Formats: sequence, structure tokens, C-alpha cells
Amino acid sequence: MDTKLYLTIVAIVAILYGIAFVVFPANVVVLYGGPAEPHFLMAIQGWGSALLALGVIAWFARDFRDWAAARGVLIGLVVVDVVGGIINIWATIQGTVNALGWSSTVVYVLLLLGALYCLFTGSRKPA
Repeated sequence: MDTKLYLTIVAIVAILYGIAFVVFPANVVVLYGGPAEPHFLMAIQGWGSALLALGVIAWFARDFRDWAAARGVLIGLVVVDVVGGIINIWATIQGTVNALGWSSTVVYVLLLLGALYCLFTGSRKPA
């Protein structure tokens, strides 16, 4: 896998989750076993807007001309995946979200592995 393919995958996943969290927050919250109360839904929509931004950043970083810039985006994605994955694991273990939370953990781990692969193999060919 090269960096362009990885960033395309990240963009698609982040944008799809982001749209779901912004447009259908109550449905997503209920799916994960959370309370569909207004303050929580607003927080989910905020997370969705951040995912949309992350997806757009990944989309436009796909055609990098400078490895240092692409590397910066990849390092940022590693941070998001590690911190988000830890929070997700904690929430699932504590019962804050139902067992479906483990599927999100799998997504975090796969995206983390992809980012680390791109960083360490140095898919450095400019577009």
C-alpha cells in the first residue's frame, strides 16, 4: 500500500463517519447504546465535524508533492488513532458504549497500522 491509497481510505472512512455523526447523531448514538439526549447529540455532532475536517485533510494530502508535508499528516493520523483507540477501548470496557464499540477499535487499529506502515516504509514518491 502506498501513502496515496492509505490517505484515500482514511478520507473515505472519516467522511462517512463524519456525515453519519453530523446528520444522524441520534441513530448513531442509539446504535452504540448511548443516550440520545440533546447535549450528548451535540457532542457527537462536534466529533462528526472534526471527522469531516480530518477526511478533507487526508483527501487533499493524497497528492502530496513534499514528503515532509505528507509525513506531518501521517504523524497527526497516528496521534488521532492512538488517542481515539484508547478512548474507544476504555469506553467499551466501562460499558459507556455497547459491544459495537469493538468494531470502532478495529477501525482505529487498522488505520493506525496503515499510517505506521506508510511512515516506516517511506512511501515518499511525490505525486
